[in-house]
Amino acid sequence: MKHDRIMAGAIAGCIGTAAQNIYGQTAKALGITDRAFLDFARIILFHKSYGGVFGFIAGFIAHLTFGMLSGALFAYVIRKSSSTHLYFKGSVMGAAIWFFSLGIGTLYNLPMFVDIPPIPALSIFVGALIWGLVTAFSLKILEKKTNLI
Repeated sequence: MKHDRIMAGAIAGCIGTAAQNIYGQTAKALGITDRAFLDFARIILFHKSYGGVFGFIAGFIAHLTFGMLSGALFAYVIRKSSSTHLYFKGSVMGAAIWFFSLGIGTLYNLPMFVDIPPIPALSIFVGALIWGLVTAFSLKILEKKTNLI
């Protein structure tokens, strides 16, 4: 298999998104927050959070797609800079995505984004850091174990 940094980033982003969804759904089930990442993906997709199986599937696909694109961008940035401080860079990327996603959602008055309380905002921030760290870790593993990078 040829070296393909973008594909490796997309795979790492998928893994990071899966970890982020596990955290988000767990935090929501435990009552720590009233919204999870799939809810935000559904809002961006439909402008409201549809429930049910098909709403869940659509939200998961939307979130996975965003995670893949973000992972590919992360891998591209790492390629242009270096793989040193990979976990720090992953955390910064996750924090930047958190900041800009909530900022854009607020600017466009999307439901669940406007007037977000501090605890859900911080819960989402933790999830963004989880995405960044897991994506960086996955990219590092892919670098060592495959020919993708």
